[in-house]
This record gives sequence, C-alpha cells and structure tokens, in this order.
Amino acid sequence: MEKSIITCSPAGVTIDSLLSELHMGREHKLFANIEEIYLAAEEIAKPVALYAAVVPDLEDGGVLLNGVKIEEPFVYKMLEGRGTVIPYVATCGRELDEWSQSFAGNMFDQFTADALKELYLGAVRKKLTNEVQEKYFDAAKSISTINPGSLKQWPIAGQVPLFELLGGVTDDIGVVLKESMLMMPTKSVSGIMFQTDTEYHNCQLCARADCPSRRAPYDADAEIE
Repeated sequence: MEKSIITCSPAGVTIDSLLSELHMGREHKLFANIEEIYLAAEEIAKPVALYAAVVPDLEDGGVLLNGVKIEEPFVYKMLEGRGTVIPYVATCGRELDEWSQSFAGNMFDQFTADALKELYLGAVRKKLTNEVQEKYFDAAKSISTINPGSLKQWPIAGQVPLFELLGGVTDDIGVVLKESMLMMPTKSVSGIMFQTDTEYHNCQLCARADCPSRRAPYDADAEIE
C-alpha cells in the first residue's frame, strides 16, 4: 500500500480568518497581541496529513482495509459498495502544538493559540480533500467522511485499526495515539473519506442540540445513497 503525505503552507490561514474565529475585529484593543501571536505561529506552522487509497473488502460483516479488519456495522454500512476509500490522519503539527504550550497560564493567549491550531488543521484537511478529489474521485460528486469517536456507532477505539492500517503514523507525521485513544497533538483528526452522490455529515446522526460545530441537521434515519 502506497502512502502519501501532504503539507500545507501557512498562507492558508490569514489574520482575518483568525479574527473571525475569535469573533473580533481589527479595532479590538487586543488586536496587536493577536497579530503578534498570529505572526509567531506563521513562522513555525507545519500542518501535515497522511493518507492512503484503499479498495475495501467486505468479509463476515466487517471491512478489510489493507488487511486490517474494522468490525463495526456502521463502518460496514457506510463503505458497502464503495470503490476506493481514503483512510487518513491529519494534524496541526507538533511544532504548533509545542509552541502553544508556552502560553499556559494566559487564558486569552492560549485560546488564541488553540484557535490557530484549529485553523491550520482545517487548512491541511482542505488541501487533503482537494488532492483526493482530484486523484481518486469524480469531481461532480461529493466526498463524505466518517471519524472514529464522532458517533457512538463508531467508538473512539476505532482509531486503533486506522493507525494500524496506515502504519508508522508517528514516524511519518508525528501524531501519537495514546492508550486513552487521545491523539497528540490534540488538534488532530483521523477518519475515512469516500465518494457519495449526496454529502454525508456525522452531524446527521448526532442528536446533540447545542453543538457549535453542527454542519447538518439531526436525522435519525439518515442514509448514504
């Protein structure tokens, strides 16, 4: 199985995108402080993602990806009948994560640094999606993603087979999976991307009413077509 690594330049994150994330404007009294943190992050940010293209095999109610079996019925249902799928891990990068720890004790600066890590993670995920779309999928169709730990149907322990099938994730991009299933850096995400006619979001199967990151309304009967 061939793996690919994607890096993302700091140009993908602007001071204005940071201000939007913080719900602040350039006229805010803390703008100079925010800009200083932004420029420091811009110097060291190295967000990165690792992925592979795999054709799933369905076997005894489970899904085999590169010889690694994922047994959750939810994953089987979502990947049944799919062609190429893309298991991946993406991260804001160790550099930003280690740098952000220097703000411990300063609540606002820590909040700003965390917002930047989220933005850099989002930037490399966007580049990952664009590359995968161009190389493996029909541009006229949608890309959907499922992530271990986002729903009860695929618990966070699903990180283990994803890391196993990708192999060498820590050596390749610096992401460590701890025994608690927490990834380090914490602003990291794992999942499987695949092509669908209609885009699916995990939100469609999540009943949490007050989620600030909701991207689609809750639908208990949601199906991928």
